[in-house]
Amino acid sequence: MAANGTTNSATAGSDYEFNFGTLTWVPERAGNWLFHCHDNYHVLRNRPLDGSPLPAEQRMHVNNHALEMMGGLVMGIEVRPNGSPVPPPNDHGRRRLRLVARVDSGGTDTEPAYGYVLQDGGSTTPTRSPLLPGPTIVLKRGEPVSITVVNELPEATAVHWHGIELESYFDGVAGFSGGPGRVSPVIAPRDSFEARFTPPRAGTFIYHPHADEVRQQQAGLSGAIVVLDNPDVYDAVHDIVLLVSVPRRDADAATAFLNGTNAPRPLDMRVGERYRLRLVNIHTYRPSMIARLTRDSTLVEWRAVAKDGRDLPPDQATMRPAQQQSGNGETYDFEFTPTAPGDLRFSMSSGVGALLVSMPIRVR
Repeated sequence: MAANGTTNSATAGSDYEFNFGTLTWVPERAGNWLFHCHDNYHVLRNRPLDGSPLPAEQRMHVNNHALEMMGGLVMGIEVRPNGSPVPPPNDHGRRRLRLVARVDSGGTDTEPAYGYVLQDGGSTTPTRSPLLPGPTIVLKRGEPVSITVVNELPEATAVHWHGIELESYFDGVAGFSGGPGRVSPVIAPRDSFEARFTPPRAGTFIYHPHADEVRQQQAGLSGAIVVLDNPDVYDAVHDIVLLVSVPRRDADAATAFLNGTNAPRPLDMRVGERYRLRLVNIHTYRPSMIARLTRDSTLVEWRAVAKDGRDLPPDQATMRPAQQQSGNGETYDFEFTPTAPGDLRFSMSSGVGALLVSMPIRVR
C-alpha cells in the first residue's frame, strides 16, 4: 500500500517483514491522497462482472486517470485543513531540474519504449538511447527543489514522487492530487508541470507515472530518488542503486529488469570497502520477489539500514543473511562489506523460486 503526506506509527518487525493487523497514521498535510496496492494490476479499471475484457479502445489509452484508471484496491482520502494558515513555500535557494519524458527506440504502439532524461544545469543524463534505467535523482535533505516535468510523449503522463512528503497538489496523481479548486492536471503532450517540494529526510525513494501506470511503467518510465545530507560526497561506486522493474516486452515477462536490463553487466567491488545497496522495487506485478546476495549458493551477510526512505532503529539495523522478500513500491537499504576476493551474485527470484534476473559481482 502507498500513501504520502502521512506519519506511519507502525514499524517493521525483527524479521524485516510487514505483518500488520492494524495501521495508524496522523495526516500532516491537507489535500487528496491515495491509499492503494502497488501491484498495479490490482488497481486497474474494473472489468465487467462476467470477467470479459474491456473494449480495446478503453485498454489502449486513458483520457482521465482519476475517473477511468483507478479501480480495485484503492481508496481516496481527503484531508481537510485544520484552520491554521499554510505558510508560503520557501523558494530561497531552490534547485531547479528538468525531467523530460521521451520516446525511446525500439517500441511499438502496443509495447511502447519510453524513458526519462534528467537535465541538471549543463548536464544531461542519459546522453543517448537506450533511456534505461531511469536516471537517479540525487537531492539534498532540506533543500527546496523544483522539478519541471516535460512531456515529449504522444500521450498524457504525470509523475508521482513516491515516498516523499510534499504538498498534495505536487504529488502527481493526475486529476486527483490537490484539493477543491486546485487539482493536479495530467501533463498533455508538449506540455509541462512544475513539482516543488523540500525533501525532509535522507533516504531512498522512487519516481514513476501515475497516469496509465501499467503501460507507462512497462515502457520504461521509473527511476530512483536518493536524498542525502550532503550530495557533494555522493559516490556512485559505493552507493549503488538496484532498480527492479518490469521488462518492456511481454516476450520477456519471465524475467525482470535490473537497472534497465535482464542481462546486467558485472559489478566490481573491493575487499574491505563498504557499499550501500539501495534496492528499489518498482515492478508492476510479482509482489513477492526475493533478493539474494550469494557466494556460490551460500548467502553472505549484509546489514539492514533503512526501509522506505527511513533509517531503521538500532535494534533492527542488524547483520543478517543477505536475503530479502520485496514488494512492489518498496525500497530497502543495506550495507555490505566484502571480506574476501571472489565471485558473488545478486539475484531476484519469484515467490515460487524462479530466477528472474542475476548480476555477477567481482570482488578483488
